Amino acid sequence: MNVKVERKLLNFLTLKYIINYNYTLRKAEKNPTYWIEQQNKNIREYIDYVYQIPFYRKKFDELNLKPSDIKTAKDFNLLPKLTKEDYRQWIKEETVHPEKYKGWISRTTSGSSGSPLTLYSLPRDRASDIANLFRCAKLQKKGYSIFFDKIFSMMIPDSSTKSIIQKFGILRRIQVSAVNPPEYLVEKFNEYKPDFFYGNKTAMQLMASYALEHNIQMHQPKCLGSISEALDDNSRKTIEQAFGENLFDIYGAAELGNFAIEKCGKHWEHRIWHDTHVVNVVDDDGNVIDNGIGQIIVTPIKHFGFPMLNYVVGDYVETYTKDGVRYISKIMGRANDKIKNADGSVYGWMHVNRLMAGLVEIAQYRFTQESYEELKLELVMEKISKKSREEIEELITSRSIEIFNREPKKIVFEWKDILPPDPNGKLRILVSKV
Repeated sequence: MNVKVERKLLNFLTLKYIINYNYTLRKAEKNPTYWIEQQNKNIREYIDYVYQIPFYRKKFDELNLKPSDIKTAKDFNLLPKLTKEDYRQWIKEETVHPEKYKGWISRTTSGSSGSPLTLYSLPRDRASDIANLFRCAKLQKKGYSIFFDKIFSMMIPDSSTKSIIQKFGILRRIQVSAVNPPEYLVEKFNEYKPDFFYGNKTAMQLMASYALEHNIQMHQPKCLGSISEALDDNSRKTIEQAFGENLFDIYGAAELGNFAIEKCGKHWEHRIWHDTHVVNVVDDDGNVIDNGIGQIIVTPIKHFGFPMLNYVVGDYVETYTKDGVRYISKIMGRANDKIKNADGSVYGWMHVNRLMAGLVEIAQYRFTQESYEELKLELVMEKISKKSREEIEELITSRSIEIFNREPKKIVFEWKDILPPDPNGKLRILVSKV
């Protein structure tokens, strides 16, 4: 199909994917192994497609592999990993003549890892990602109607255009930039009264804090999804106080779409969209593991514009496998977000999680390292807290002595009224400048 025509038909393609993906969801809810049946079928189509692309054909040929060698998710580990820099260089080389990609959807990632990435997607890729967002809400079983209920999306940038389908009251949604002030977002949200609300976690938490502080009654959507940042216990508590308890976490990335979804009330289980993504978790030696903690490698097998085969997300996750189906039980955080030590060793997300565990009195926090010996910890207190600032500082300090025992760190506390999001709408909570 011509790309220009495909773009005009974006909403109709979205409808097609919604129908197909929800059929898979219904079947897999009854028999989880159906996920893998559909995945293996889609893997064959995807691998045949990428093998025709010179960038990937070369990788196959160097390893003496043929498309027929890649049949299941684990077989993807036979192929090399794709880093962000690999992908960036490939796109740079291919887009020397940008007129060739006229009609494609071009956008840039948030750059939360320190280096934004320019993406070129086919309209069908975008339609698949949108359909999966609708499926996120359907999974919750909270009475959400895909076709007739309203969505309030809080990402970047603003978007107020309406398609022909939306003018007829189908797939209605508005998108408001997450970097807007919380008072503006609260007003727009209550004015629109959505049935499904999804957006950047930091902006959602700031909205909730603003509403609670000013005694503003928030409209209660049927379900709300936190996306683009890990949903920790503190932010979950604040958001649910304002918007209700139908909150769930959406795990994904701009370049991959959403691929693992929490169900309301099941914070220990992210279900993976196995029909649209291949998700592997590898140990430090690069071996695929079925259970345990490792780095996550993701392939969106429904992305055909500059496909990402074996993309290194840069996150550690905890995974488990049941009846041959992989789940994610915990998202540990970025592999490159670390506290560095003078001897070359590092402290990672697991150390920070232990340090801040159970401190529900803290609404927001951010660690910044500017030397090997010292950490600055910025904190925002919940409006109602049973602990004083002094008690919290004492507790964190005593924990740090135990947790950072090999390479001690002095923690310097700074209390703030609010920690505004970064320009990309997110809030990095572990920043090393060493």
